[in-house]
Amino acid sequence: MLILNFLRGRRGSTDAGSVQGDTDWETPRTGAELLATPYRQQLLKAIQESTSLTPPVFEAYVKEPVQRYAERVQLLPASESHHHSYPGGMLDHGLETCVFGLRLRRQHLLPPKESPERQSSTGELWSVAVIYACLLHDIAKVIVDVDIHLKSGRRWCLWEGVIPDEYRFRYVKGRDYFLHSATNLLLCKEVVGNSGLEWLRSQPDLFGLVMYAVSGHSERSGVVGEIVSQADRASVAKSLGGKVSNIEKAPRDSLQSKLKGAIRHIVKEKISLNEKGAQGFVTSEALWLVTPLVPREIKSYLLSHGIEGVPSNETRLYDEMQSHGLIMENQEGRSVWKCRVELNEWSAELSMIKVHKSLVWSGEEVAEEFPGSIQALEGNQDQKEEPSTTPPDEVPAPQSHESDEAKCLPDDLEASILAIAGGDKEEPPAPGEKSEGKGRKEEMGPEAGSPGEAFLEWIRSGLSSHKILMNDSKALVHAVDGKLLVVSPKVFKRYCQEVSGEEKGWKVVQDSFQKLKRHKKNKDGGSFHKVKVVGPNKKSSTLSGYLVAKDDLIEEGKEVFDNPFIDLIEGKPEE
Repeated sequence: MLILNFLRGRRGSTDAGSVQGDTDWETPRTGAELLATPYRQQLLKAIQESTSLTPPVFEAYVKEPVQRYAERVQLLPASESHHHSYPGGMLDHGLETCVFGLRLRRQHLLPPKESPERQSSTGELWSVAVIYACLLHDIAKVIVDVDIHLKSGRRWCLWEGVIPDEYRFRYVKGRDYFLHSATNLLLCKEVVGNSGLEWLRSQPDLFGLVMYAVSGHSERSGVVGEIVSQADRASVAKSLGGKVSNIEKAPRDSLQSKLKGAIRHIVKEKISLNEKGAQGFVTSEALWLVTPLVPREIKSYLLSHGIEGVPSNETRLYDEMQSHGLIMENQEGRSVWKCRVELNEWSAELSMIKVHKSLVWSGEEVAEEFPGSIQALEGNQDQKEEPSTTPPDEVPAPQSHESDEAKCLPDDLEASILAIAGGDKEEPPAPGEKSEGKGRKEEMGPEAGSPGEAFLEWIRSGLSSHKILMNDSKALVHAVDGKLLVVSPKVFKRYCQEVSGEEKGWKVVQDSFQKLKRHKKNKDGGSFHKVKVVGPNKKSSTLSGYLVAKDDLIEEGKEVFDNPFIDLIEGKPEE
C-alpha cells in the first residue's frame, strides 16, 4: 500500500487548481534559447568582460556552465513573493549575482596574502570560482521550494535531470527557508561539470571556500562567501527597489506593487495567524491585521529594502494603502477597525486593518480560517490612535525567515555596484549642538534604562539578524579601519521610525547614545568621523557618523571585512 501511494504521488495526485491553469503549461527551452533575451545577453557580456579568459576557455568553463544552469532553472522564479518573483526570475538572479560578484572580486588581490606571481597565475581561477559560487548559491530553491509537475501527470525533481516535458509548478506550503543552502550541492556537478570541478580541485583551499559558500557555511567560506553574500544582496536590491531595464514580465516598480509584496511577505513568512495572541486573523470575508504591529513590520520591510516613497507617518501609510484599495475602510470611512476577537476562553479588543485576502492568497489557494469570531465594535477610532489592548506577553515577536535583504543600488547595471558603500549625505549636528527635547524622559525602546542603551541593543540585534545591513549601498553601518562607522543621523531616525512609528525624538536618542561614550573620538577630540566613499565610477562622496569598536556591536568571533570602497578622511581615531 505504501508503494502504491508513493507511485500515485509521483504520477500526479495534485490538488486541482493548486498549480497554474491548464493553459499555463511551460515548454522546456535550451540554455541558449533562455539566454537569448537582450537583458541576459547584456549580463553575459558583462561577465565575460570582467574576466581575462580566452574565448575558448570562457566558452568551456563559464558559458557552458551558465547554459546548464539556465536549462535547470528554466522559467522558475527565485521566490514566491519576494525578489525576482516572476517567470525567469531565478535565471536573472543567478546572472546578476555573477556580475556583481565579479565586480566585487576586482576589489581583492586573490589569492589573499600570496605573492604577486601566484596571484597572477591563479587569479582567473578565483574569478571563475566566484562565478560558480554565485550561480549555485540559491539553486536548490528549484528543488526544495517548489513542486514541478509534468503534463504527463508525473511530478519531477531536478536532480533527475533537465525538465523533459511541458511543466508547471507550485510552491511548497510550510517550506523550510534555510533548506536550500544545505542542498545546493545536489546540483553542483550538473552545473559546473567535471572539467570545472577538476580545475577548482587543483587549488584545494579555493575548492573548500566555494563548497562552504554554496552549502551555507558562511563562517568557513572566507572572502568567496563574503563576495557572494554581498553580490546576492545587490541583486535582491535591484529586484526590490531599483529599476532594471529589459526584463520581460518583470513586475512594475510602483509603491502599490511594493506594498502588495510586503503584505504577502509579512503575512506568509513572519507573523502568526488564527491563534491566541496572533498578529493576523483570516475570516471568510477578509484578512485582519493587528495595528500598529503589522503595519510597522510592513513599513520596516519596505525601508530595509530601500523602497522610496514610503510614508514616514503611519496615518499617511494607511491613507496610501486605502487609496490603492489595499485595505477596506470602516463604517466611518477610516482605515482602523476596533474589534472584539474571541477564541475559546480567550478574548481581546484589538485595533486592526481589514485587508483583501486576494492580496496574499491568489488563484485557488485557500487560507485556513480563524475558528473563533471577530466582531466589529461601534465607534471605530481614528487611525491616528491605535493602541493594541492585547497583553504584551500574548503577542509573540514576528520571526524572520530570510537574511538576503538589501538596499537599493543605482539603476544601471553597467554603472556600478558600486555605490555599494554609497549613502545619503546627511550631516550630523555639530558635536556641541543642543538636542531637541533634551532633559525629557522619553523611552524609545522596551529596555529599561536610557534610550541610548535601547538603541545599542536594537542595532546589535539588527546586525545579528541582518535586518540592519552592513557595507551595502545606503547601509546604516560600514566597517572601516577595523571598526564600525554608524552613519548619523540616519541610523537614529531609522530606529525611531521602527520603534515609535515616526522620526520625532531621534536627537534625544543620539544624545543619550553619545553620553554612553562607546564611540571613538576623532583627532580633534570631537565625536564624529568622516569617510570618503569612492565607487568604481570614480565619483566620490562623504559619510559622517560615530566610530564604534566591532566588539560593541558584533557577536564575538564573527569575521567582518572592511568596506573596500570607503576610507577615513581624518586618519586614525584616538583610542
